[in-house]
Amino acid sequence: MHKTMDDTLNRRVGIRRAAEPVPAPVRPQTYAGLNTYASDPVLTAALDSTLDEATEDKLKALGAYWGSAEAQEVARIASASPPQLRRTDFDGYRVDQVELHPAFHALVNRSVTAGLACSAWEDGEDRRQHRLRAAGLYLTAQCDRGHLTLVSSTHASVAALAYASDLEAELFPLIATRRYDRKAVPLAEKDGATVTLALTERDTGADRAAMTMRGEIIGGDRMRVTGDKWFVAAPTADAALVLARTIEGPTAALVPRYAPENEGTVEIDALRDVGGLRSQAIAAVAFHGSTGRILGEPGRGLTVLRDVRTLLQLDCAIMAAGTMRAAVGRAVHHARYRESFGKLLVNHPLHARVLADLALESAAHTALAMRVAAAFDQAFERDGDHALARLVTPAARLYAMTVAPQVTMAAADAIGASAFDAAHPVARMHADMGALSIWDGTASEAAMDLATQVGRDQTVLQDALGELGGDLGNANADLIEDTLELGERAAGDVTLARAFGEQLAMVAAASAMRRNLPRVIADAYIATRLRERFRAGFGTLDGRFDAAAIIDFIVPED
Repeated sequence: MHKTMDDTLNRRVGIRRAAEPVPAPVRPQTYAGLNTYASDPVLTAALDSTLDEATEDKLKALGAYWGSAEAQEVARIASASPPQLRRTDFDGYRVDQVELHPAFHALVNRSVTAGLACSAWEDGEDRRQHRLRAAGLYLTAQCDRGHLTLVSSTHASVAALAYASDLEAELFPLIATRRYDRKAVPLAEKDGATVTLALTERDTGADRAAMTMRGEIIGGDRMRVTGDKWFVAAPTADAALVLARTIEGPTAALVPRYAPENEGTVEIDALRDVGGLRSQAIAAVAFHGSTGRILGEPGRGLTVLRDVRTLLQLDCAIMAAGTMRAAVGRAVHHARYRESFGKLLVNHPLHARVLADLALESAAHTALAMRVAAAFDQAFERDGDHALARLVTPAARLYAMTVAPQVTMAAADAIGASAFDAAHPVARMHADMGALSIWDGTASEAAMDLATQVGRDQTVLQDALGELGGDLGNANADLIEDTLELGERAAGDVTLARAFGEQLAMVAAASAMRRNLPRVIADAYIATRLRERFRAGFGTLDGRFDAAAIIDFIVPED
C-alpha cells in the first residue's frame, strides 16, 4: 500500500524513482582553423584561369590566416573596442585625435601589407590584378569589415590621382609601399599613406551639386575649403578626397590631414555610431580653410570622382559576397554538428532547404563579384568587358547590398538564439552589412547611376548583355531580351531603375555561374531567381533540387 501511495505522489509532483540521465547536448566543433580559400570551390572555380602555383600559394596563405582563431579573435577585440575621440591634450589644447585600438591597426597593417590598397594599380603583364585583389578582399571580409573602409578608399582614390599627374607622382609611391604608417605626421615624413573620402553632407545627401562646402582657388592647383562633412569614415587617414563648390562648379581636391598649413583647420566634431563597422571611426568633420591640391579641372569634380565611386561600388559587392559566404558557412557548420529531435540539423529536410537556398545565393554573389573584377582587368581589351565594368558594377552593388542583410539575418536564424548576441560573428556581420550599405551612397543612387548610363549610351547595355548571353546560352536568350527591354524602359522612366538593376545583376550572376560552376547549380539559381518569382524568405527551394548536394558542393565539410 505504501508503495502505491509513493508512486501516486511521485507522479503528481513529477518525480521519477530512477530518472534516466539526460544526454549532454552535442557541442559543435569550433569554427576556426578553416582555410577560407581552400574550402571555397566557388571562388577557386571563378579564379581557375587566373591561377598559377605561386598565386594559389599566396591565396591559401591569406585564407589560412583569415580563417584562423587568431584572426577571428583580433577582429572580435577590434569590434568590441570602438574608437574614442580625444578633443584636447593634457594642457587643454585642441588636438582632435581619434584613438583606435591596436587590434584595429593590426588588421589594417595585415591588409595593406597584402596589397589590398595598391595591388590593382601595380604594373603587371597578365592583366589579372583586379581579380587577385578582389579575391584577397573577399577572403578578408569574411573575418572583418570595419578596417576595410580605409583600405578600400585608399585603393579607389588612386583613380582620382590620375587627374593630377604631379600629385600622383608624389602620393602613389607612398600608397604602393605596402607599409601601414599610422603616425600623425606630414606626408613627407611618412613610410606609407592612406586616403579617405569626405563627400557626404548633412543637408544635401546624394545631391552633390547642392553641396554647402565652399572652395576658393588660391593658385594654379590649390584650393582652400570651408564647410562640414557629415559622415567621414577613417578620419585618421593621411589625406581626404573632398568635393567643394567653387565659381566654376563642383571641384575635387585632396586635403592632407597633417600638413603644416592645415594645422588647426581640421576639426572632428563627433564620432557617429552607425550600428556596424564598430572598429572603424566614422566622424563629422569640419574644415576651416584647409588647403588641398585640385584634382582635374575646376568645376569637373563629379567627373573626377566617377571612377572612384565605381571602384567603391565594386568593393562593396566583393565585401558583401565575402560576408555572405562567411555567414552561410557558419550556419552550415552549425547544422552539421548540432542535434535536434534525434538527428543533425542538416538532415532535417526543411532546414536543409534553407541552407541550400542560402548557399545558392552566396555562390551567385561570389561568382558575380569575381566576374565583374575580371571585367576590370580586361576592360581595355574587350568591348564586352568594358561594358560589364561600367554597367554591372553598380548593379552588383545594388543587388549585393540589398540581399546581404537578408542573408546574414537568415543565417543567424538558422543558427538560433546565440547568433543574435551582438558579439557573435554572424550578428556582427549583419550589423556591418547594414552600415556598409550606405557607405558609398544609397541603393537608389546606384540605380539612378545605372539608368543614366544606359540613357546616355544604349550600346553599352547591348555590349554587356551580348557578353552575358554568350555564357547563358540559347536556352536563356529570353532573359537577355527581357533585361534589354527593361533597361531601355528604365532609361526613360527612372522609377524602373531599381528593378532593372536587380534584374541585370541576377542575369550577370547566372551568366558567371554558368561559366564556372556545375550546370545544376547555375540552373537551380536561374529557375528560382529568374524563372520564378523569388520570395523574400529563404527555404522555398522545392524538391526538384537536391538540397544536400547543393550544400555539400558550395560549402564542403571541414
